[in-house]
Amino acid sequence: MSVDKELTVRNPAASSNRYPVTQEQIDDILANELKDIDFPVKPTYNSRIRDNGRTVGEFYAWGQLKEIRKIEVGRQDKPDRNFLIDTLLHEYYEADIMKNQYSNEFYRSLSKLNNEKRHEWINDKISEFLESLEGTL
Repeated sequence: MSVDKELTVRNPAASSNRYPVTQEQIDDILANELKDIDFPVKPTYNSRIRDNGRTVGEFYAWGQLKEIRKIEVGRQDKPDRNFLIDTLLHEYYEADIMKNQYSNEFYRSLSKLNNEKRHEWINDKISEFLESLEGTL
């Protein structure tokens, strides 16, 4: 089976001041605050990307997802840990939408929304998660 298409969903940077992070910081968050989140691939730091984060999916010629190829984290808009947690969760939800859009009507409708509306849902989910962590961070 041939793969004809790759889709990259970016979490765009809003600031010209960018703050580097390390793979160790990402791994620490994955082992602690996000230990119960099952990422489809391990998020990795890539200082060369210009986005806070990006998710790359590989698709079959007929449009169905073959696999999530990578989740990358770039330099961040803010230097704090919560912002990095937000970025990681954002990419998790982008991958979740990408992965489930063919088998679940709710995710199918999310994938068809414009970026602004889809990001509203993602940001709501991130806010819920961060609220659940309050007092533990």
